Amino acid sequence: MRTLRPGKRFPARLLRPAKRFPAWLLRPAKRFPAWLLRPAKRFPAWLLRPAKAALLAGSLCLLALPIAGCWDLCELEHMFYAHAVGVDYRDGKYRLYVQIIDFSALGKHEGGGPEQQETGGSWVGLGIGGSIQEALQDLYTSSQRRFYWGHLNSVVLSESVLKQGIETSIGVLSRYHEFRYTHWLFATREPIDDVLLASPILEFSPVYSQLGDPVDTYRQSSIVRPKRMFQLIVEMNEAGRTALLPLISLERLRWADRQKKYAAIEIHDAVILKDGKWHAVMSDELLLGKRWLEAETERTHVYIKQDGRTEAVLVFRRPKFRIAWQDDGGRIRFDLKLSLRAVISEHSAGMTLDTIIRRAEETIRDEIRLTYNEGIKRQADVFNLLDPVYRNDPKLFRRLTAGGRFPLDESSLRNIDVRVTIASTGKTQESFRVR
Repeated sequence: MRTLRPGKRFPARLLRPAKRFPAWLLRPAKRFPAWLLRPAKRFPAWLLRPAKAALLAGSLCLLALPIAGCWDLCELEHMFYAHAVGVDYRDGKYRLYVQIIDFSALGKHEGGGPEQQETGGSWVGLGIGGSIQEALQDLYTSSQRRFYWGHLNSVVLSESVLKQGIETSIGVLSRYHEFRYTHWLFATREPIDDVLLASPILEFSPVYSQLGDPVDTYRQSSIVRPKRMFQLIVEMNEAGRTALLPLISLERLRWADRQKKYAAIEIHDAVILKDGKWHAVMSDELLLGKRWLEAETERTHVYIKQDGRTEAVLVFRRPKFRIAWQDDGGRIRFDLKLSLRAVISEHSAGMTLDTIIRRAEETIRDEIRLTYNEGIKRQADVFNLLDPVYRNDPKLFRRLTAGGRFPLDESSLRNIDVRVTIASTGKTQESFRVR
């Protein structure tokens, strides 16, 4: 019988421990640095003395106190929150109006409705000075609290300020770190304090007015598009574009309760800016054609009239358009092509569907032509037709505008092709009739 020998059952390397591990690991004195094995050498001698250790601990505690909290913290309820600013220029002085809001007006009482606010939820302060900053410092002297500008939402500029030039106002708004480039910018001919003190309907906070949220109304009736500060800066700096600034006014006769009538803010017209200054004004009736060449148009109406009576009302959303241009012997020519989808919201019995479509195309074509011609009279490219020329053929653009001349005339807009499609007639297919 064969006997098993241990040396054969296991590899020789496993039976020799000295070979299984590195030699340095088997010698403890070599596994750790010598300084770590000598405690007296690990810490300075002075640190082992109790008196000096206590002194060091106390010093560290004192140093921690200044960083233990926010020493420059200001309580939220102890600040004034600027919501809107108005700038006027009168008698060689800037007049700065600041609207501050009361956040309690945004809350609700136990019944679930808005709190009654005798002040309309806002206050307006006035500062006067030789510059905007000087007027602001003048306002600070009478303020009872610190102003916080991070919630600034709107800026209203008077006609006199815009005739001086918008650069000063934009310079102040873009320099201080709490200001942003997303403020809504407006022009006005109304007294600025009246605009800022206009109480919203149902006595809500001014946050809910057209001054604080103009997009909400624009989505329902798109005529004059609201403008943020960065959008206006782009329009003023691009050579092929014309800057338009919404003009707000006060409607004092259309809203009332049982006690009195209220002044309501409305965006009615637009100011054409040239070289950053007030150049001309176009009313909303003259600007009706511009809505068809803006991709941001959310919802707009066309009224089909016959013999002075409205026979049909069409609602359009998100118009699609294409601008084609051609160099015609040193003169520029433009062709417009529009594809529009409409919903009939009102229809009288005396007009067929084909007639409605034809009349709608004629109305839109006339609106575009009227807006373009009125812009030409004011030496303004309201539709920004020159923008694609500037981007695609800068040499041609520089040749057309050489010497600062305006290259457009009434014949520059050659063809306007409008195609209207009725996407829906609403809940009823035909006009309502009493049987």
